[in-house]
Amino acid sequence: MKNKPAILLALFLPILAFSQSTGSAFIHLDQFGYLPESRKVAVIADPMQGFNAAQSFTPGATYEVRRLSDAQPVFSGSPVSWKNGATHSQSGDRGWWFDFSAVTIPGDYYLHDVAKNVSSHPFRIDAAVYRDVLKQAVRIYFYQRLNFAKQTPFAGPKWTDAAAFEGANQDKAARSRWAKNDPATARDVRGGWMDAGDVNKYTTFAEGAVLQLLEAYRRNPAVFTDDFNIPESGNGIPDLLDELIWELDFLKRMQDATGTGGFLLKVGVDNYNDVSPPSTDNRPRYYLPECTSATLAGCAMFALAANVLKETGISALQNYAADLATRAQAAWQRAAVTTSNFTQFESACDDGDIKAGDADRDAATQVESAITAAVYLFEWTGDAQYRQFVDAKFGQTGLVSSTWWGPYQTPMQTALLRYTQLPGASQANAGLLRNQKSNMNYAFSIDAYTAQTDLYRAFKDDWAFHWGSNLTHANCGNLNMDFVEFGINASQHDKYREVAAQYLHWLHGVNPLGMVMLSNMYAFGGDKCANEIYHTWFGNNTVYDNALNSPNGPAPGYLVGGPNKDFSYTQLSPPAGQPPQKAYLDFNDGWPESSWEITEPAIYYNAGYILLLSNFVQPAVVPVNEVAPPAADFGVYPNPAQDAVTVKFPDARERTVQLVDAGGAVVLSRETAGENLVLDLSRLPAGSYRVGVSGVWKVVVKM
Repeated sequence: MKNKPAILLALFLPILAFSQSTGSAFIHLDQFGYLPESRKVAVIADPMQGFNAAQSFTPGATYEVRRLSDAQPVFSGSPVSWKNGATHSQSGDRGWWFDFSAVTIPGDYYLHDVAKNVSSHPFRIDAAVYRDVLKQAVRIYFYQRLNFAKQTPFAGPKWTDAAAFEGANQDKAARSRWAKNDPATARDVRGGWMDAGDVNKYTTFAEGAVLQLLEAYRRNPAVFTDDFNIPESGNGIPDLLDELIWELDFLKRMQDATGTGGFLLKVGVDNYNDVSPPSTDNRPRYYLPECTSATLAGCAMFALAANVLKETGISALQNYAADLATRAQAAWQRAAVTTSNFTQFESACDDGDIKAGDADRDAATQVESAITAAVYLFEWTGDAQYRQFVDAKFGQTGLVSSTWWGPYQTPMQTALLRYTQLPGASQANAGLLRNQKSNMNYAFSIDAYTAQTDLYRAFKDDWAFHWGSNLTHANCGNLNMDFVEFGINASQHDKYREVAAQYLHWLHGVNPLGMVMLSNMYAFGGDKCANEIYHTWFGNNTVYDNALNSPNGPAPGYLVGGPNKDFSYTQLSPPAGQPPQKAYLDFNDGWPESSWEITEPAIYYNAGYILLLSNFVQPAVVPVNEVAPPAADFGVYPNPAQDAVTVKFPDARERTVQLVDAGGAVVLSRETAGENLVLDLSRLPAGSYRVGVSGVWKVVVKM
């Protein structure tokens, strides 16, 4: 646990050292900790199947929550057997739940089994418990930057490197894959993020990452401050947006390089001769030319980014947003031509010469990108052609035609739900979409949670533990938060938020591996983390190999791919031959062991995780004693209120409305362009709050 005074660590080192070698292997909790008012349930496991089946543990009758500072108990209770002692087939464990939700006072604690005299890892209860975790998860994008030096104080001293791919025939003058010896094909495609563990850059693969990061900011802008310790920190623009602009600038070059309004598909190397660190890589770089999949992905990214940057109200971003909107419309027009009015799509642009990911997409996926782009272009322009496209196409998607809204196609799900709230949207189609979503309590949501289907409290079907399963875990949480964000099934919003938190806790250690699924988070609260990741920079047999055993280890904050029951190298167990939730190994070996199927991170994995995590991070604090300017023309009614208040304005224009609690913390932040905005107070405790618009504050009382 981070930042413990040295004297306390010395006093309790015998307790903690003993617990970590014995009981803590069986007591699973969120290693970073919990929000004060959240549901807090530890899972105590007895392995019955899988790689650790030879181990055994049965908890004692009484568990205590003890303060780390003085080992004094503050709460005690009894573990409750899950399913009367049944073995959970997906993990191979039987187990018990210990609910300590009653502990709400901020502080550092650990769980203690009185009879067995073993303890859990320490954890923290605090409203800001995940703030440093969020910062590290966002900072991986700084480490993923290409053509940019990573130097202190922005990079950790163990992870500095010069700018990569700055040489001849590299990113500033990459040549076409189809004309490698022709300097006339050279294009400036510098910047952007390396996609995952490989050093390539893909327009199509960037789509999910960019869209979910933008959505994270849109939903929770107050948590993304200007102090994440990147070179742009302190420039008046939230650092997440600065990082996104680094990627968007690269994507602009991918569009400019075509000269048509379309987008290049991919930039990378044509062999597997990776070297570490990236700045030492002298291999030539090549690009794949324009492809319809890239053009539609780029269109969607630019369209959403335009809307999000515009609604920040930051003057320095307004021209940038307008340029993105213009570029998105140009990409749309180009796609209409190259797809024969969205009827024929190129799906064989990537021949595999650039190693390695296949950046192609099938026609159905390209239509999803087009629908996503059309929603956000309609939001920007109000032009009926985009609404008509959405209305004509959304019913053809697998999502809507199957009436199953699972943890896939999530950026399009968000776009369709956003469409239901746009002025001028088809009310009939909006109703259809919202009705389908309202019936999704059975899809990784309240139904399975209430039925206690999963011992580890974050249900997924066995088949969902595939390559990249940690992203589906994050997106299961995001599916639940969608109900809240878009005001669907309002009476169940508290439960959706509780369910979403369980998927976060699973990623933070409430899993049969008892590990945080993020790399090297020991300095930020993790006690057992992903020590190895499949990554060109932080690779096997380098100084970055292992967080515990190598001089440097990998940089913190990378979400690994996760358990994969379909792991291809069946001679290695684990991961092979394990219950789905245990199909994991902490390794980063190359071929034939193929660790990339398990531990490779990706920019889109972190994006889905950040979108989920940001819902549980304390917003930035507004000064409690802020002096308000003269009253503005807006009203708040009813006041006092119970479940909701309406903020009424004299005209319809863009505004940001914040609700601040008595301690000065922003508890709600909403954008509006209408005359009325309803703020949902149902999840907030009774008390006095302030509603703020453009620096003007009015008091509202929640009964």
